[in-house]
Amino acid sequence: MKTIILTVFTILFAVSLVSAQEFRGKLNIKGVSQSSSIKYSEPVKLFKDFKDNKYQIVFTLDAKSDQIVLFDMVTTVSVNGKVISKSSRENWPWLPGDMYVPAEAFDFIPALQSQSKLNRDGRYEFPGDMFDITLEMVPSGGAAGRIEPIRFSVSR
Repeated sequence: MKTIILTVFTILFAVSLVSAQEFRGKLNIKGVSQSSSIKYSEPVKLFKDFKDNKYQIVFTLDAKSDQIVLFDMVTTVSVNGKVISKSSRENWPWLPGDMYVPAEAFDFIPALQSQSKLNRDGRYEFPGDMFDITLEMVPSGGAAGRIEPIRFSVSR
């Protein structure tokens, strides 16, 4: 009898933990419309505009409880349909609500910097290519839900 009660209690506890990690959410960038292109000559200027809040990455998380939900922050940068950089920063904790996500949570600035060329003035500039950037927040740690990725392009 004790075994049955313990088993039932364990199952109920496990189910409550799993259901507590169900969520809905949305990721967007204020100042950049979905699938749009922004123009920059230098990666450092793009980074500065994110730091100065010209562009803000905003994440809205709706969860059934106030528990932390873990996400992998996945960045993909492509040129002409070819992936030139894909990276993931694992297990970032987020609480329910509206939050600003720092540009550093994703790796698009270092990926763009690595493709830049040094000019005569000692500045790194983008080549003439258009860079397609996809930012994703992929649930980890057993959380159940999906966040639509956001996409934008950077060109010279």
